[in-house]
Amino acid sequence: MTTPEEHILEVLKGLPVLMTRSHRLFLSIPREDLIKTMNILSSELAIQHLSTITARDKGNDLELLYHFMLQGVVITIKTTCPKNDPTIDSIVTIFPSAILYEREIHDILGIVPRGHPDLRRLVLPDEWVGGYPLRKDWKPPAEQEAEE
Repeated sequence: MTTPEEHILEVLKGLPVLMTRSHRLFLSIPREDLIKTMNILSSELAIQHLSTITARDKGNDLELLYHFMLQGVVITIKTTCPKNDPTIDSIVTIFPSAILYEREIHDILGIVPRGHPDLRRLVLPDEWVGGYPLRKDWKPPAEQEAEE
């Protein structure tokens, strides 16, 4: 009998999987492989739900972490996009629960999920024009005005 980790590792064979500790798997992939990887999770592992997406400013790049749970194993898919091209393919058609998470990262980090069906503001007010508040170079509007 195989453990959940062994089963997942067998399905993900050939992908860059890092097992940092028991019940925790990380994959670091180029953004071009995001949809292919998500399709593997959905079709071959039968994962039906995305737990959350987290994102952060890493300086020149924006990092996205997609978190899933399968049979007690947390699977995290990590990818990046450059700040000068903050686009990533939307995964909403594969994992509908991504719809609000993608809107949130668009709002606060400026990452554009290509193919997303509804990029209305989620966290910030509709009239917001102050940039992306979770980027390291962001300053509150009052500080921006003082510098001008």
